[in-house]
Amino acid sequence: MVIHSLLGRKSTGEAIPVVRLSPAHPAGRLTVIAHPRGKAALATGMGEPSELVRALLALGHEVVGFDPIFVGESLDPRDPVPHRPETAHFETYNPAPAAEQMQDLATVLAWCRAREDVREVNLVAQGDAGYQALLARPVLEGLARTVIELPAWRRSRKPDEWPATIDLPGREQFGGVRAAAALSAPAPLWLHGNPSALDPSWARTAYELAGSSSQLRLDEQAPAPDAIARWVDRGE
Repeated sequence: MVIHSLLGRKSTGEAIPVVRLSPAHPAGRLTVIAHPRGKAALATGMGEPSELVRALLALGHEVVGFDPIFVGESLDPRDPVPHRPETAHFETYNPAPAAEQMQDLATVLAWCRAREDVREVNLVAQGDAGYQALLARPVLEGLARTVIELPAWRRSRKPDEWPATIDLPGREQFGGVRAAAALSAPAPLWLHGNPSALDPSWARTAYELAGSSSQLRLDEQAPAPDAIARWVDRGE
């Protein structure tokens, strides 16, 4: 079953396009997939569920994808450009695109947790959405397991070299992605692809101090979709 919805907070008037795929035999678990292409990433070019989605559905997980602001259906199809006002120092007193997309992620996760038929919510973040999800992870409540892909990127403090999706004002003042990984302890966290880019020693130390070293997993190689699904489902 495939259900399309629009989510948002009453106080802000958001309208986040969401798609929910339900398995034949739901197990009460739900996994949100965050991707730079939004919910379109849940399907192949032929319109079939992706390999990861199929693996999760086979284990009884519902799968949710969403289009954060400036992605997919969140853009006006008549003028599909992520417009921002051309005002000096706009992001000094307004949310940056990264902050708004992180809020959309938090809103979708809150909706998932609030559903009565869901007893466990997980998060899988891919591509540049991985760095974004990692920065947000310490304040995302009620998550069971989180799998984050960290694509290769060049470490730099120059703002013009950071993708807009993770160009968050003040990011480096609180330690950036390495601090975010450390602050995620003791929650189950699997970082893969390029964990060395964030200096994982912070995360290792934090998880050791929290007595939860077994809950942190770091892999340089990209795992197979079925391996991700099994870990999200059973921690194996």
